[in-house]
Amino acid sequence: METRVDLTEDERLVLAALAGQAEAAFPDRRMPGEAAVALGLSQRRALAVFRSLAARGFYEYDISLYSGRLTVRGREAAQGMGET
Repeated sequence: METRVDLTEDERLVLAALAGQAEAAFPDRRMPGEAAVALGLSQRRALAVFRSLAARGFYEYDISLYSGRLTVRGREAAQGMGET
């Protein structure tokens, strides 16, 4: 499993924020892109973070990186960081 050292600060922040959200379908949950921007990331940086998390198997999406979701592996990584 990935450790804190393997993730950038932005990746840790986004991973923790997404892991803290309840699982629900839209519109009953906040879009991940909105959560990342609320953390102070630009949209461009947020998309880069989502790409990186997806490459690690922590994040998945269908049409848009902006509206994806954490995978089981991503939730486990957040738990391993003590973030959930």
